Order: sequence, then C-alpha cells, then structure tokens
Amino acid sequence: MVGANAIDNLPAYLALEPAAGSPVRLAALLIGVNAGPLITPWASLATLLWHQRLTSFDVRIRWGRYMLLGLIVAPVTVVLATLALAASA
Repeated sequence: MVGANAIDNLPAYLALEPAAGSPVRLAALLIGVNAGPLITPWASLATLLWHQRLTSFDVRIRWGRYMLLGLIVAPVTVVLATLALAASA
C-alpha cells in the first residue's frame, strides 16, 4: 500500500512481485497495490482517468477531500481484505 502511493501501483507491484514467494503473499500484494492507492490521486493511473472522466461530466472532486477519505478507507479495505485472504488460506 505504501509503495503504491509512493511510486504508483504498477511499478510497486513489479518491484515487489519477486519477493512475494507464494500465491497467498502474491494475492496480498495485489490487494495492497490495488486498494492502497485510494489515498493519493497520483498513485494510480485509473484514479486520474476516472477524475478526468468525472470532470468531463461536470462532477467536481476536491483532492483534499479525496485524500482524507482515502486515508480512512484504504487502510481499512486493505486490512479487511488481507484478513479475509488469510482466513481462506
């Protein structure tokens, strides 16, 4: 999650994939790099593309609010998804 917010989700995944070592850890990595970028707008190209699309429909999103909500939602999402993964493994 931290790597995805620092350098973008795809480079973070590619950098950390060799260290995953097992299918469960790889799934946990995927959870982190895909749900983690909810905190910073630049952490995922998809976020920027959705923002552009919403802007084209005159939907305004303040980045400060986005980041504040992301600080709440992303860690909870990553923890709960990883716990569900661990429980099923």
